[in-house]
Amino acid sequence: MLPTLDYAFFAERLNGFFAVAGHDGVTLALTEVDRPAHQPAGGNGFALLFRGPVQPALEQMTYMLDIPGSATFPLFIVPVGCDQDGMQYQAIFN
Repeated sequence: MLPTLDYAFFAERLNGFFAVAGHDGVTLALTEVDRPAHQPAGGNGFALLFRGPVQPALEQMTYMLDIPGSATFPLFIVPVGCDQDGMQYQAIFN
């Protein structure tokens, strides 16, 4: 069953790891869960920042992410940078 992918779901998993299905051994660490300071009234938007390995770098697209022992769900991620610690990917919910 697909979990409710809301701010609370990801905030509870901050600093957790998500396996990328179909990419053996590739995991993404959730490093930030952020709500914009200025949102329209009733807005539920938030952004996620993940860190993964430098190689293999993932392309901008939808991946199936797996929380071991819990749930698998699709998430569209975009590579936004790279440094000595790995690749960074962002997902935005609005």
